Amino acid sequence: MVLPWGSRGGARKRRNQLTSGDISVVATKIPVQLRSPRIERIQSPCVPLTTRDAAEICRRLENAVAREDNAVCFEIVIKIKNLGREGGDTNKKCLVQNGVVSALASCFEKFAVAREEHARLLEEVLFVLSSWLPLSRTEGFSKMGSTASLNRLVRFLNATDAKTRQNAAFCIREVIAIDKRYVYALTDIEGACEGLVMIIKDSVSTSSTKSSLMTIYRAISCDDKIAAKFVKLGLVGLITEMIVNNAEKSVCERCLIVLNVVCDNEQGREDVLRNALIVPLLVKKILRVSDLATQCSVSTLWKLWKKNGEDEDRLLVEALQVGAFEKLLVLLQVGCEEKTKERASDLLRNLNRCRNDIEKTSCVDSSMHLKNVKKSF
Repeated sequence: MVLPWGSRGGARKRRNQLTSGDISVVATKIPVQLRSPRIERIQSPCVPLTTRDAAEICRRLENAVAREDNAVCFEIVIKIKNLGREGGDTNKKCLVQNGVVSALASCFEKFAVAREEHARLLEEVLFVLSSWLPLSRTEGFSKMGSTASLNRLVRFLNATDAKTRQNAAFCIREVIAIDKRYVYALTDIEGACEGLVMIIKDSVSTSSTKSSLMTIYRAISCDDKIAAKFVKLGLVGLITEMIVNNAEKSVCERCLIVLNVVCDNEQGREDVLRNALIVPLLVKKILRVSDLATQCSVSTLWKLWKKNGEDEDRLLVEALQVGAFEKLLVLLQVGCEEKTKERASDLLRNLNRCRNDIEKTSCVDSSMHLKNVKKSF
């Protein structure tokens, strides 16, 4: 016989009823088998930040910076960091629209010249700014290009902590994208060029490597003296090694972009020509990685040949030996941008001129005759 609920043994032990007015709250013990780490508690959604609250946070930070109150600044920066993390893009957008970038940049600039006791605050500011990039067009971010800020960024670039170095590389990339004068200010700082090259050499992270490469590209594009400075640091050999060892398309593209602009500099071009791997690598990357990589590879080959003087035929022969003629011919057939097409055609005409010389060597197979080519170059 089944007993009524109220008369069952142990019923009172299994529950503890607390009464408050007309509402009854029952406290039930959770069985052990349900206390699994795989069961996650569902959190209630975060309330979006209001415009008024965002403006108040920025005002408080600006006032704390004016007082040089390190402790309060640190507290507010951590709050901003958490708001951005919890509220996602909504909170970030609200804070940016109300001037948080300008307030953070002012904080970084103010404490950049201070003692090492403020390093922790500056690292947190740098983390917030770098996690919200790109900010180069955001009002107030140009303060990161001040002398004090750039000096501190270079110090972080050469720090021991990998995350700090990465964040510094991100911010430097955005700063020099604002104005060319920041490029000259940066490269005049001792250890800046060395720090950018070491980011690549140490392989801190893929994203920091790409940031460093784009910073170097903008710097080299500005001035031949800056280009010569990077060449002396072994940039060409480092980039060549990265192209060989790194299979990621975006990294390879940036390496080829930098290599292409290095060839505009006489010293850089000479350093490129001394590297035995350059011509085979450039030919290999045509039609292999992306359209951009193909354009840069053809452009670099053309620059090396066009400005090589007496040794231009040697370069053409070397290119023929590794299959440049066929690659360029296919490139013209599949199509490419007009400038690349012109340079590829120019190279093909001169490669065709050298074909008789290279056919005498043992390095050429029967495909070099290309009897079915309709157009003569």
